[in-house]
Amino acid sequence: MNEAEKKIVKIIEEYGCHVTTVFDPEGKSPTFCYSTGITKTYGSPEIIVVGLATDLGHSIVNNYSGRLKSGEMFEVGSFYPDFLNGFDVTFGEVSQSSKEEYMLSSCWFNKNKFQALQLIYPTTSGVWPWENEATDSFRSFQPSLAGESVW
Repeated sequence: MNEAEKKIVKIIEEYGCHVTTVFDPEGKSPTFCYSTGITKTYGSPEIIVVGLATDLGHSIVNNYSGRLKSGEMFEVGSFYPDFLNGFDVTFGEVSQSSKEEYMLSSCWFNKNKFQALQLIYPTTSGVWPWENEATDSFRSFQPSLAGESVW
């Protein structure tokens, strides 16, 4: 293992998961945060959050991990409060190709054998990305990672 991989393993051992944040300094691609280690620690899918500020995305990944630690389970398509203040969120499955594109540390750590969920959130006016009222800009800011576009 290289030094970065050793650091990831140490953080997983200490906290249950590692959070990776990726951002485009030119702002052309959306920022995203994802977990590594949740599959090993809790036997649950890893999580990825696309299109939110780095601090918020990181906080959501940690919130997900903490809720798993408390025994909560999450299902694709169900709605959950308390991830984003005042808004429900839902989860979608992440395709293998999206995992390989976005979740490199998780692919390495889990030897490419893991499930992942995308946390999906509405606009501040409550519009979900699959609804007709959603703008193309919002959809590109939070792309579907399901493999075939759900929106």
